[in-house]
Amino acid sequence: MRFLLTLFLLITAALIPLSVNASGEASGAHAPTVPGELISTIDELAAKFDPKVCADCHEQIYEEWSQSGHGRAFSTPRVLQTWRTFIKQGLEKEGKLTKMDLKSHCLWCHAPHIKYATDELVSNIIDMIVTAVDDPDSAKKEAAVKELSKLNLNCYGCHNMFALKDGYWGNVPKEGTIYGPIGETDPKDPKHADFKTEKSDHLTSVNMCARCHHGCPDSVPFWQCKTLYTSYVEEYALKGGKERCQDCHMKPAVPDDPKSHKFPGVHDKDFFANALEMEIEAETTHFINNYKNELTPTLCLNVKITSHSGHGLPNG
Repeated sequence: MRFLLTLFLLITAALIPLSVNASGEASGAHAPTVPGELISTIDELAAKFDPKVCADCHEQIYEEWSQSGHGRAFSTPRVLQTWRTFIKQGLEKEGKLTKMDLKSHCLWCHAPHIKYATDELVSNIIDMIVTAVDDPDSAKKEAAVKELSKLNLNCYGCHNMFALKDGYWGNVPKEGTIYGPIGETDPKDPKHADFKTEKSDHLTSVNMCARCHHGCPDSVPFWQCKTLYTSYVEEYALKGGKERCQDCHMKPAVPDDPKSHKFPGVHDKDFFANALEMEIEAETTHFINNYKNELTPTLCLNVKITSHSGHGLPNG
């Protein structure tokens, strides 16, 4: 399984063009949309895009996000272990790959503001990932995980950098603008003095989610890159399914509430129970062991599984 994962990551890396030079300066698609120099420390990067600013007005949404998978997108053991495998089995063994490949292929979805980091900071972050997984000193591992958790996907990633079609690498979103599904801003409200809100229909489109939950380059034919999104399109939408990703994974607690930002998935037992129906019929019998001339009590199971999900399970 690890071999197949490594092979997949290596193939993906080979297919996606590299756009960052090794000098620490960004150009073209990797140029920042904020003015000034690229950021050189994790604390500066985290402070620049601190989601707690949004919590002042959107406390409920902030609390939901902070407990969601998106709120821990950079620092869960599963994510860190996968990157560690890519680093040790891919970057260090494949001469054509550099640490910037990890930035261009993986980190930009899990921490979009990595785009504004210097190459030196990205290199330090990658070394920290290995420390968080492999270091024999538990204190060092915990410290590394704590630092990396500052980079989790947050409000600014979805509501600015990814909020418009082709916005991330195309540098389309406006600085100081927060995009939402409604886009209403009261210019007289002092809370809105430092930013404005604009409407983005892209936020309510399945293509918004596909940016990271598909992730394959345009050069790879759709049918060759099996992902959560292709499963949704081929096995649900093209067969008449009408629900969007947001309809299930951002369903409000009550109709008048804003969209939930808990983003429940298989880790939510109640949510998963509604997505998968299982019927089991059991019958007792015996297994005849002709070699030992013995009867062994046996349980025969007839299992029927019905998926109510809009995509294949398991997936991610």
